[in-house]
Amino acid sequence: MLLNESKVRLLILLSIVQVRGYSYNRPSLPFDSEWNPNGTTILNGSMLGLNSLDLFIDQNNTIYASSDQYGRILIFLQGNLSLNQNISLHLINSSSLFVADEQKIYVDAFYSSNTSIVNEIELNSSKVNSISRMNFCHQCVDIFVSENRTLYCSLSEQHQVISKSLVNQWNYLLTVVGTGNEGSTSTTLRNPRGIFLDETYSTLFVADCGNNRIQSFKLGSFLGQTILINQTLNCPSGIALDNQGYLFVVDSNNHRILGQNSNGFCCLIGCSQSAGSNPNQLNFPSNLQFDSFGNLFVVDEQNHRIQKFSLIVSLRQWNLTGNMNVARTYHTASVLTNGNVLVTGGSRSGIYHNSAELYDPLTGNWAMTGSMSAARHQHTASILSNGKVLITGGYNSDNISLNIAELYDPLTANWTITGNMSAGRRYHTASILSDGKVLVTGGLNISNSINIVELYDLSTGNWSITGNMISGRTYHTASVLPNGNVLVTGGLHSGTYLNSAELYHSSIGTWTGTGNMNVSRTYHTASILSNGKVLVTGGYNNGTYLSSVELYDPSSEKWSMTGSMNSLRAYHTALTLPNGKVIVAGGLNNSSSINSAELYDPSTGTWTIIGNMNVPRSYHTASILLNKTILVAGGCCSAPNSTELY
Repeated sequence: MLLNESKVRLLILLSIVQVRGYSYNRPSLPFDSEWNPNGTTILNGSMLGLNSLDLFIDQNNTIYASSDQYGRILIFLQGNLSLNQNISLHLINSSSLFVADEQKIYVDAFYSSNTSIVNEIELNSSKVNSISRMNFCHQCVDIFVSENRTLYCSLSEQHQVISKSLVNQWNYLLTVVGTGNEGSTSTTLRNPRGIFLDETYSTLFVADCGNNRIQSFKLGSFLGQTILINQTLNCPSGIALDNQGYLFVVDSNNHRILGQNSNGFCCLIGCSQSAGSNPNQLNFPSNLQFDSFGNLFVVDEQNHRIQKFSLIVSLRQWNLTGNMNVARTYHTASVLTNGNVLVTGGSRSGIYHNSAELYDPLTGNWAMTGSMSAARHQHTASILSNGKVLITGGYNSDNISLNIAELYDPLTANWTITGNMSAGRRYHTASILSDGKVLVTGGLNISNSINIVELYDLSTGNWSITGNMISGRTYHTASVLPNGNVLVTGGLHSGTYLNSAELYHSSIGTWTGTGNMNVSRTYHTASILSNGKVLVTGGYNNGTYLSSVELYDPSSEKWSMTGSMNSLRAYHTALTLPNGKVIVAGGLNNSSSINSAELYDPSTGTWTIIGNMNVPRSYHTASILLNKTILVAGGCCSAPNSTELY
């Protein structure tokens, strides 16, 4: 039976945030979301009959299910399988229903009505109204109603999606996508089924069953983009989106459910791809819905049941893992292609290290690997396209800013010297461009911040000078934007704290100024969000530690303030998670290392405090492992060889 959600609701809401304003659910899911592969049957054939093709779950978690055999709509209240309402409609082969905010149900009535292919049912009175002008000879196999009260109808046999305004009953029908003729081009469809409108970005997603693909269309455009194609799918029939815009797809003829994250699509349920009636199997599923807790509900058509697959909510916390062999601050950490983490260099108590070590996530242990030729801290590390790691610059015990660069080969665990940079530098940045070259900017050379910029070419092992930055800077950030340009922000130059930002145009090798930040800052972080914007957090400004946060919009080249962090912090770390949120951890707060961590949600612009690390730390590293856990390593000051996982 359906679980009593009240006992676990508080726990789950720590991780799940619901989008308000819609009648349907688009939960904001944890980046490591998993669902119990064994489903619970909440409705079976005794109530649904033999032909139930759709369900709807509103934000109160009320379940609406069509029962074609008995010609009715069944309504069950949250957490309760006692039938609350039974609307008898004499439905015949009804394939879709949608519940709008104003307590109206829209249902496919093609085989049940002589006046309209879609009926509107008023929940309070059970009154049935026909939708004007929708009286033609094709069935709506799926229905979606937007906030502005536009009804979208998927006409499978007509190979198109149409719309009808519900505000003005006399408005004409409009073709949204599809030509009316079947095809597999970017403008045609073949027997489309499920549809879902992302109202935030005015994008319509279509399960193009006959072409074994998912198409997306910007409203107003007939030109579709393929999101998922036929090597994977076999007649997709249903679509849902979460708050981050990730897709969840019913792969009907493969008897499974697929989900999307930042790494692409993966199978969530029914992954054997064999039809069956066991709890971990499906048999030609037709549609899916989320409840507000992030649980998945699937219409398992040929098993004549609705299955609930519960979201597995883990109480994520920080746990200490194996200690590094060497205590380190100002070091680097790189996740290798095999999943191990390479940590290089750093310093502790005036001792500079050339040593390197590897963390194995499977064992939680560290092992020494080959040492660099030069001891260094305040350097950079970049994973190249061939899997090798490029180390550049840094600072050594002779108080020299290094121009030496070297390569680590994970296959041999050996280091080799590669071409030297033209300028020694520390506290610089290194960014991998779309062509695989590495762009190094700024940094300190002796005691001066420089504006010299160079490119490393993996194919030759050589460096070349490219256009200088407008301003010399150190302690700055560099971010590769989706268009391939590089945004540099803030830093320090000749004792001046900078709020300026500039763009490197990678196609022509030149720099231009862009909008200034609202706050001058150094020792801050910059993170690329899933929408292409750049989130800058915290830092330091002339004696003041910062909690302020701002966003850069590449399309307008302007900055805007967003929600401030709960803690002042500089020399902290920031990572963009697969679910689009950003986690910041540690840092300096008024000259003391802190152990606090918090999450930024781009959909709300707010921060949420999460569990504290076991060890206060700054000048540390943070890495997302292949298993989606987060590894923090070293840093100042109490336990600089300690590491922990979140």
